[in-house]
Amino acid sequence: MLNNLFMFIGSLLIIGGLGMGLSNYLSREKKFSIIVAVFLAVLGIVFLFFDGTYFYAEPGYSYLVQYPTGRQVAVTQPGYHMKWWGNLIPFRKVVTVKFDTIRNSEFSGMEAPYKIRFIDAVTADVKASFRFRLPNNAEKFRKIAVDYRSQENLVLSSLVPSTKEVLRNSARILSAQEYISGKGGEFENAVMDQLQNGIYTLEIEEKEIEDEKIEEVVGARKIGKGKVVKYDVQIKRRNGEIIRKKHSILDYGITVVQSTIESVDPEKRFKEMLGQQRDAAAQASIEKEKAKQAEYRKQRIIAEGEAEKAQIQVEQEKEQIKRIVSAETQKKQAKIEAERRQIEKEILIKTREAELRAAELEAKAIKLRADALAYEKEKIMKADGALEKKLQAWIEVNKIYAESLTGAKLVPDIVMDSGNSTGGSSSAMDILELLKVKTAKDLQLNFKVGE
Repeated sequence: MLNNLFMFIGSLLIIGGLGMGLSNYLSREKKFSIIVAVFLAVLGIVFLFFDGTYFYAEPGYSYLVQYPTGRQVAVTQPGYHMKWWGNLIPFRKVVTVKFDTIRNSEFSGMEAPYKIRFIDAVTADVKASFRFRLPNNAEKFRKIAVDYRSQENLVLSSLVPSTKEVLRNSARILSAQEYISGKGGEFENAVMDQLQNGIYTLEIEEKEIEDEKIEEVVGARKIGKGKVVKYDVQIKRRNGEIIRKKHSILDYGITVVQSTIESVDPEKRFKEMLGQQRDAAAQASIEKEKAKQAEYRKQRIIAEGEAEKAQIQVEQEKEQIKRIVSAETQKKQAKIEAERRQIEKEILIKTREAELRAAELEAKAIKLRADALAYEKEKIMKADGALEKKLQAWIEVNKIYAESLTGAKLVPDIVMDSGNSTGGSSSAMDILELLKVKTAKDLQLNFKVGE
């Protein structure tokens, strides 16, 4: 742009200087100074010289400078550079290739939506956009510029064909049914991977399947009634590494900046089949939902029954636990009662044993006391000749005698005295005295003092 400006200004200055000089030469009045005219013409020549020797490299562009001598120089940095009246071939640093129905001049290359064919022979129109960055290395860029001569040639001869080949090869990896079933990401990843690293080498195995119920199946193509052909696609590998075919994008060091699959529009026949599948799937979903609801009701009834059963079981278990606890409690109480009785029995036995021991001790004590008393009495008796007992016996005998004579007349009603009486005692008294003497004699008592 600046180069054109310099050329335009230089041309104006030269034309203006020549015009002033010519006007001054033809006019008698000499309105313009010849010096000013010459200055303007020289200044215009300087601008034209500058335009021929320098050019301004705009940001976002790389240039190939073709000198008149045949020398070719790549310029990848913005700013002023020498060109020495050479030819400039500009290239955008970032080139965009787009497949779409809408035309846009901002893109370097515009193509109609590209038709791909999936492995099951279903075709589809792909709308996509790709951005490529040209190498900043001067030597690599010079090779691109020399080989293709223009950006348009680069886009149409290399970028677009390589992109189409990648799209075509990526579609052969899976079927249309697989793509719409959730494997679209695999397709997009395959496109980006092949653009960056090279095109896959594929191995496709064809298998014929016979089944009356098969219509359109995933990864298969119908070839007759009850027959389909299924394709098994494998990416070839060697020592675990994918075998690839390089394309021109890699050969020239062009970098893939962006790969966007905007839409994949399958053919009408597949859409109709997809609609039928969708309707069938919707109906199946409805039936499935009904079956789920029926199963849910069944499960709910079963669950309620199980809940009631569990409740009854819980109640029965509670009653059983109560009975068990009651039985265990009674058992424990009986055991405690038995232990209590045993303890009482043992206490009673020990008490009786203690009482017996106490009785024995008491008996022994009594015997000892009796023995001591008997011994004491025996000693006393031996000492006084059992006087105390003899006196007691004498008293008791005399008491009996006295009781026997109670009521007897000790004095007779008629007393006859022969004149020889020695005293006034009666016969009874005499008998009493005789008995006393006899008792004393029997008991060996001596009432004489000092004897």
